Amino acid sequence: MLKLLWLFVLLLPAADARPAPPAFRGTQGTVPQTVAARMRVHSWREGCPVPIAQLAYLRLSHYGSDGAVHEGELIVHRELAVEVLQIFRALFEQKFPIERMRLIDDYQGDDDRSMADNNTSGFNCRRVAGKPLVFSRHSHGRAIDINPLLNPMVLAGTVSPPAGAKYANRARRVPGLLRQGDRAVREFTRRGWTWGGAWVSMKDYQHFEK
Repeated sequence: MLKLLWLFVLLLPAADARPAPPAFRGTQGTVPQTVAARMRVHSWREGCPVPIAQLAYLRLSHYGSDGAVHEGELIVHRELAVEVLQIFRALFEQKFPIERMRLIDDYQGDDDRSMADNNTSGFNCRRVAGKPLVFSRHSHGRAIDINPLLNPMVLAGTVSPPAGAKYANRARRVPGLLRQGDRAVREFTRRGWTWGGAWVSMKDYQHFEK
């Protein structure tokens, strides 16, 4: 009986043999020339508020809606690069799901296409919706939209993207939604970012800016 007990103990997996949880990986640097060339076609043009040299290219880990770890890309103002990595590290540790994180240039700079694909993105030199003379904070590299299909913009009864209408009711409990008081929202706001979901005249639940 004693020999059987020892055999059972020996067959038990060691406590330290369990695989370690995935680690966050994040890098930031100047925009690579190949990426800059694409940007000049789609997301950046002469007259934009910031030159490409003032932007930073980030690669960072994130959990997807499938529960697996993926590597995403973001472009933000270089002054915010380290802080953005800190924020997304915190979201990673919370296992906050982000369906995809691709550069807006993968959508030919078309914000509507990016939103419809539930794509999280940063820089895009474009105007504010409904204000054709005003550059969006995305044009400065100082705004990020997260899971825009799940966190749509609601303005004067119009929902963008249209397929996000079923998520305009924020009482729904769906992973990846952003709500007032959520840990994910606080990771931004405690660092001085403004969340569009707290605006009064409109709601832009996907949008954070600084």
